[in-house]
Amino acid sequence: MPARRPSAPKQLTASTYIIIAVVGFILSLFCVYYYLNFIQGSVTKTVGQQMFYLILILFGIAASAMVFGAMNSYGVLSGQHLDTKFKFAGPVVGVILVVMGGFMLPKGATKEAIAVRIVNEHSAPVTNGKITLYFAHHTREESINNKGTAVFSDINEDDVNSKVKIDVISDGYTRLTFDTVLNNFSPIQLTLKTNWQININGMVTDAMDRPIKDVLVMVEGSRFVGKTVNNGTYSIRLSDYSVGEEILLVTSHKDYNDKAKKITIAAQQMNNIDFVLQPFLPN
Repeated sequence: MPARRPSAPKQLTASTYIIIAVVGFILSLFCVYYYLNFIQGSVTKTVGQQMFYLILILFGIAASAMVFGAMNSYGVLSGQHLDTKFKFAGPVVGVILVVMGGFMLPKGATKEAIAVRIVNEHSAPVTNGKITLYFAHHTREESINNKGTAVFSDINEDDVNSKVKIDVISDGYTRLTFDTVLNNFSPIQLTLKTNWQININGMVTDAMDRPIKDVLVMVEGSRFVGKTVNNGTYSIRLSDYSVGEEILLVTSHKDYNDKAKKITIAAQQMNNIDFVLQPFLPN
């Protein structure tokens, strides 16, 4: 009795292909919506590309089911790679062509943000100043916010793979300047050293706006003191103090009443810290 020839695999009906196409399109649209509303901007470029190809595969399945199934079309893709022969037929061809086409799409220049965080020696955020990035063909400058961070948006991928100069300036801290290659868009943390030198300048006069000579202006509780000259001006150079601290300045002169003034160090250079003194009243 002759052997029975195996029957050909049963083809899916057009309605089945339509169902596959509709489900594929719905899943594709859901993935696009979810990516745009919940993922975009919070993942790396690599993860974003993986999401793109997942959506592309789903769309390929839907499109292939429509073109090669519901429209009763048929395709064959065959070839050889590394001594291995392959042959695909039917809707599978559509999936392969769509995905391969996605890989061949022109890739635009990647632009992402770089966050630079500035801290002091105690890992506390530095909350003032500015950061300048000197790229090969342009310069970007951003202020440091109250969280100690400066964010540079729309940075090209080519910029992070080339040499860049970083310059950080902040009151009360030593300026930081160096050359580097960023390599990626990962956040950067830099540490600034405290600049322990503060300069305070001002003038001492009487009620008639006349300068007073030889007035001692002292930082209470410290060794720092300045003395006025002929035009009534004085200068004090402080160390071991930083921006944000409060100090009490006190005057002393044999012919005038002492006067105290509390100030907050707002910058390394403090000017116009003036005093108006009243003379001793005669007994």
